[in-house]
Amino acid sequence: MRKKGHSILDLMKMFSLPKTTVWYHTQSIKLTRIQKNILRSRQGGSAKYREIRWSQAKEDAKKLLCGKNRELGIVLAMLYWAEGHKRNSCAFTNSDGRMISIYLYILRNVFSVKDDSILPAVRIFSGMSRSQCLNYWANITRIPKSKIIVRFNDGGTRGRTPYGMCRIILRKGNQQLKLIHSLIDQVFLETVR
Repeated sequence: MRKKGHSILDLMKMFSLPKTTVWYHTQSIKLTRIQKNILRSRQGGSAKYREIRWSQAKEDAKKLLCGKNRELGIVLAMLYWAEGHKRNSCAFTNSDGRMISIYLYILRNVFSVKDDSILPAVRIFSGMSRSQCLNYWANITRIPKSKIIVRFNDGGTRGRTPYGMCRIILRKGNQQLKLIHSLIDQVFLETVR
């Protein structure tokens, strides 16, 4: 199948196998120039799709900043710009419960993010009470304690926060991440003009 021009992604879907397994079994197969050209000719669809999604995010950001939730859109952009992950995942980390609370308020009420898409992860240190920290963040996030991941990071110091740090991760949050980055760009453009 690989020699017929099927990509690793094609083979993963056909055989319901993980990428590493398919790669392991196909890595030694040498493709001819024609076979490589067939694979290259099929590439680009994901780039076009990504471009469409970015265009949609930019349009949504402009609409949000022209609507009734403009201030909340600006707040979210600034919070994420300062404390959010800049790469592939939509994740926001802070030790201040107020920041986590307002971030979640905007996600839920402006972006319509459902609680089953929200994954809180709490990092605690030696000297902190696991149950006290878990109770605190469950109250702040309004997510059941059973759904919160607790990670113990024994850096040897307690730190300056009594309840550790909370990271809010959005499952399948790629489009929200694009929208947030588009909001940041749009707020920046509007501010410095």
